[in-house]
Amino acid sequence: MSSAQVGAMPPPDGVTPDFSGGVGSTYLQTTLIIVYSVTFSLATITMILRLYTAGWVVKKMSWDSPLIVLAWAISLVFFITSVKAMPSGFGKHMYNVTVVDLQGYFDLLLVLALTYIWPPTLTKLAILVLYHRIIPNRLFRIAVYLTALSVTAYTVVFTALFAGPCNPQSTGSGVCLNNISVAQAVLNILTDAVLIILPIPVIHHLQMPLKQRATIGALLSLGSGVILASCVRIGYVRKMQNNPDVTWTQASAAVWSSVELNIGIVCNCLATLKPFVRKHLPLLASLVGGSSSSKPSKPIASGNSFHPWRGDKASHGYELHSVDRPKRTATGDQGHAGNIMVVDEFQVQYGNARDKGDASSTESILANDTYRKYRGDRPGA
Repeated sequence: MSSAQVGAMPPPDGVTPDFSGGVGSTYLQTTLIIVYSVTFSLATITMILRLYTAGWVVKKMSWDSPLIVLAWAISLVFFITSVKAMPSGFGKHMYNVTVVDLQGYFDLLLVLALTYIWPPTLTKLAILVLYHRIIPNRLFRIAVYLTALSVTAYTVVFTALFAGPCNPQSTGSGVCLNNISVAQAVLNILTDAVLIILPIPVIHHLQMPLKQRATIGALLSLGSGVILASCVRIGYVRKMQNNPDVTWTQASAAVWSSVELNIGIVCNCLATLKPFVRKHLPLLASLVGGSSSSKPSKPIASGNSFHPWRGDKASHGYELHSVDRPKRTATGDQGHAGNIMVVDEFQVQYGNARDKGDASSTESILANDTYRKYRGDRPGA
């Protein structure tokens, strides 16, 4: 028998190798194609909505948008490479793959590895850009910088390892590849968790209704909602360590890689679509975010006060409170009729004249609503 008809590994007892078939010849290949197509379609739709929101609703494009577009493009290359590798054995049991075909698979394995590791990093960086833009707290921004540096650093290190000592073309690189895959999966999960936890202290101290605070928390955490897919995928990655049937186990992990890559883009884009919802789906916006005239969850003390609120360079707000009238004694002095005290509270906001975008941009979700409150205090209250 020629080497072209010899399987890359012996078949199980009673199984006859089948070297026929191309793309979609196994149920695993078909599953990968379907799962990727569905999740990539969702990613494409939400990315288009995101770009529309930035370009035509808010009219302000930030660095997070090109990062997401780049992640989307690399994800597409990952899928194209996966389909191209299927005739060479990707998604087949190795005993159904000839030695010649297996070499073609190894030739594409480096591209598969590199196109998988970068999209999650780019989506994380896009989330961090969003955090940096809408939360101007100094300590928070330092945490954002450190997280971005860490994510970028380990991705660059893995890229260098894949291209160097752990190159699939190198002899004996299988153990190295498996170890990197596990390490990367763990780091992806940890950094996803960090991205969820990072804004929670800031959101907790916002002076707004609980419902609106919960909505903001959900919007910010959506960008890391892919953590569930990452946790499932790591189980398949660990199976690769002790299973020599790499063409099958790696394709099984690739199914969840597709979910991780594309749902990461979906969740990231959903976190920026509030202006789109407010403009085109106002009823949904009111149901989810509550009324824009809601009172803050923490009452602001009356009296002679002046509170500056710092935002970004394009938007600032100040609260002005009326001065309470001094209370008079009951001996001969005339008090307030019915002991009614009126407190006027105003919030004055101004923006940069160059900002021509929609007022309901993503940044505005952290701004307190303008309101005027009247309060009656009864005797003995």
